[in-house]
Amino acid sequence: MNKFDINFFSKYIPEWQELITIIHTHPVNIINSLIVKLALFAVLPSVFYYYSISIQKIVPFYFLEIFLIIVFIKTIYDIFNWYNDVWIITDCSVIWLEWSFLKANSNSIEYDSIEWVWVEQNWIIDKILSKWDLVIHKMWDDSFVLNNAINPYKAVDIIEWIINQEEEDVETDKFDMIMDALSGVVWNYLEKWKKNTKRQQELEEKIKEIESKIWTIDLR
Repeated sequence: MNKFDINFFSKYIPEWQELITIIHTHPVNIINSLIVKLALFAVLPSVFYYYSISIQKIVPFYFLEIFLIIVFIKTIYDIFNWYNDVWIITDCSVIWLEWSFLKANSNSIEYDSIEWVWVEQNWIIDKILSKWDLVIHKMWDDSFVLNNAINPYKAVDIIEWIINQEEEDVETDKFDMIMDALSGVVWNYLEKWKKNTKRQQELEEKIKEIESKIWTIDLR
């Protein structure tokens, strides 16, 4: 994970959580989309305008310039949109981020609500390109999908490791709680025994004190 990802996506996670990694969608998706869009909306119009005198007479050149600027801005937007559709994996949750021009939608998925995580392969070429659909299935039949994720098994390994660690921590906490309860019982018993012993000693001392007085009558 590079420093730019750390600085850029840190604003989407709570302050008390630690960023572990970012899972992006595969760049081949945006590359294919940009090639088609640039070919249709930039290259072909420019070629037709350059080689057609009739079009040049009808359409002023600055119209073409404005149109190409709009296509360029849309291209930058598409790249930025692709870059921001990610899964942010922290030590406490998985944050599903879906960015748009007006707002960024995010959904936090706590590890204790995750039932299972798996990957789905759509085409044989996906294996060559190392891209799969990454799916998190929550309890109550809710699912979150990151389509065409790059190297999704990295995310699966991290998520499963954290879930296993949390389960071990829960078992440890249960054991510690039981031990604390037992130690509390033992401590209370010892304290009660000490109090009874101390009371017994005080009683015996009091009896000796009474017996030591000359007017004491021993009725035993």
